[in-house]
Amino acid sequence: MNNFGETNSVDVAIIPKGTVINGNITIEGKLEMYGVVNGDIQSDNRLNIMGDVTGNIKANDLYAKDSFIVGQIECAQGATVRENTVILGDIKAENLVVDGAVQGKIDIREGITIGDSAIVDSDIKAKTIQVSNGAAINGHCSLCYADVNMTDFFPVTEEPAKEAAEEEPAKTPEAEEPEVKKPRATAKPKAVKKADAE
Repeated sequence: MNNFGETNSVDVAIIPKGTVINGNITIEGKLEMYGVVNGDIQSDNRLNIMGDVTGNIKANDLYAKDSFIVGQIECAQGATVRENTVILGDIKAENLVVDGAVQGKIDIREGITIGDSAIVDSDIKAKTIQVSNGAAINGHCSLCYADVNMTDFFPVTEEPAKEAAEEEPAKTPEAEEPEVKKPRATAKPKAVKKADAE
């Protein structure tokens, strides 16, 4: 019975509403957080956050709703940012669903889904991106993890060669100017010789 009770206490930990924790939390198992944490949270499992966090979060996956988070988020699997949630910090995960507000760099190895109520002020790196009508996005989007290699379609090596060719004519007129001056200098002595001959 004791082992069974210990297993349950490790599997799911609950921080109730009204609780304030000043310090870091490291947990093996799931965490449901409804209070306030001023510190980093680390879990090898799922974090359900319905409160406020000022600190970095590292977990297997994250679900945030009705929360305010200031800090970096790193998830081995997925992260879900639901409505009434504001995140000020970078997010790195396998997959991401956003229905809330995010300000920070987003680095997603697979797909990101941005819902119609999302507000995203971020530079986004992902494999795929799906944006619903009504979403607000400000930032640079790069599908750098996509299976398509852009250089197969738009070779980068030809563009610098063209630019170099365009730069060369700009340099040649400068090189021609000294050559134009030299014949003028030799023309004057010939004119003087003709005058001497007469």
